[in-house]
Amino acid sequence: MLIMFVLLIPLLGKAQDTTAHRRNAAVFAASGLGVVYAGSMATLYKTWYSNYTFEKFHFFNDNPEWKGLDKAGHFTTSWWAASWVADGFELSGMRRSKAALWGVFTPLAFTTTIEVFDGFSSGWGFSWGDMLANASGSAVFYLQERVWKEQRILFRFSCRNTRFAPIRPKLLGAGIPERWLKDYNGQTYWISYPLKRLAGNAGWVPSWLNVAIGSGASGMLGGRTNTWIENGVLVDYSKQPRYRQWYLSLDVDLKKLPIKGKAWKFIASSVGWLKIPFPTIGWDRIQGVGFYPLYP
Repeated sequence: MLIMFVLLIPLLGKAQDTTAHRRNAAVFAASGLGVVYAGSMATLYKTWYSNYTFEKFHFFNDNPEWKGLDKAGHFTTSWWAASWVADGFELSGMRRSKAALWGVFTPLAFTTTIEVFDGFSSGWGFSWGDMLANASGSAVFYLQERVWKEQRILFRFSCRNTRFAPIRPKLLGAGIPERWLKDYNGQTYWISYPLKRLAGNAGWVPSWLNVAIGSGASGMLGGRTNTWIENGVLVDYSKQPRYRQWYLSLDVDLKKLPIKGKAWKFIASSVGWLKIPFPTIGWDRIQGVGFYPLYP
């Protein structure tokens, strides 16, 4: 998908609101997308799935794992990818209504293929929970496009390092980039909504300022439990409580900042999955209420 948008960049400054330009941009983008899809799936198979034997198609229920944060990740990623793809096609000259359809089906094509690969792989299985989260993210994107003609409800992601990853680095990540991806203890998923609308469209509230509610979890050293076998020895951290966390913060809708230009729109869309750090109030059943001067 990154490569696809690199292919789109030359069109961003040249696309004009004419039928011919929109048609050429759509053909160019769709062709590039097809090449990227085929190449990325072949690469994914070779580098990831070829290390495992293929077997009869089977299912795997991972819904109880990681306090549901992995499903929040699937949802948020699919929503953002749909928005990103739609913005990219729109910037290339395509009408928003058609761009939104591309935004819905492009992430679904990628994620569905991966789930099917999982279903045939001995290392995993097809997860209906993952598939539902993927489809829901795309559906929420399209529903907002149809009802409001914009993405009014935004979904964000933030992460931080925790003390749990060093305990189990193979599962939760050995280095910082891996930990941000694998350590669910440090991940927070947010729902962000315009503060101006909550304030009755008050003139003193900036249109780009949002209020955000976040959800996370902590104390997780395994998907379902805190016990595992390592080098033939039972490792028991069952006394470590596993609990949810809730947050209240502010956020910024970069697309609504008073900055014009297609390049800025592209940048704002590309980082639209990230939560802007702000002072935050948090709560969980272990530590109670806490204040964070600049929560990531």
